[in-house]
Amino acid sequence: MSEKKILRQKMLKYLSGLPEHEKKEMAEKLQKKLYTSPLFQKAETIGITISTDIEWNTYEIIEKAREEGKKIASPKCIVKTKEMQYYVWDQQDQIQVGYAGIKEPIPEKATPIAANDIDLLLVPGIIFDKSGYRIGYGGGYYDRMLANYTGTTLSLCIEKQIVDQIPREHYDLPVEQLITEKRMIKIPK
Repeated sequence: MSEKKILRQKMLKYLSGLPEHEKKEMAEKLQKKLYTSPLFQKAETIGITISTDIEWNTYEIIEKAREEGKKIASPKCIVKTKEMQYYVWDQQDQIQVGYAGIKEPIPEKATPIAANDIDLLLVPGIIFDKSGYRIGYGGGYYDRMLANYTGTTLSLCIEKQIVDQIPREHYDLPVEQLITEKRMIKIPK
């Protein structure tokens, strides 16, 4: 088993074992830090996944962004090509459970948007290093998407999800900023 897979499994075990009240408290801290970030405040369109139980809750972020007049774009996975297409949506009936049990926009009910028309992209991940590199869920969807993305990238994680360095592949790309419950980490280019 690769080092990445071992790290991913250990962190998933840790995250899934977090008591619900602790997870909720951490998520609220992450959200508050995000809302005060100039990147969030300036963004008109935010790319964000619709969180699953293991991830940091994005439902409140989506609602807060909408309250502030921002557009929300979420990805739909194209399994055949391992690519993602983003869609702007604003109603619950425009999303449904799709690939890997993840809620995704329904293409017929949502509006497609080019990835580079998204100002701020919240990139999910399981483990991050101090250089902004991440270990995701292993599908490679974000690596493919980030290769051509020109907007700003940001990830939410707790301090426990940050390690000194993770194994990297030639196609891995770092995010530009990490927000934890304690700090905002701007990654030098």
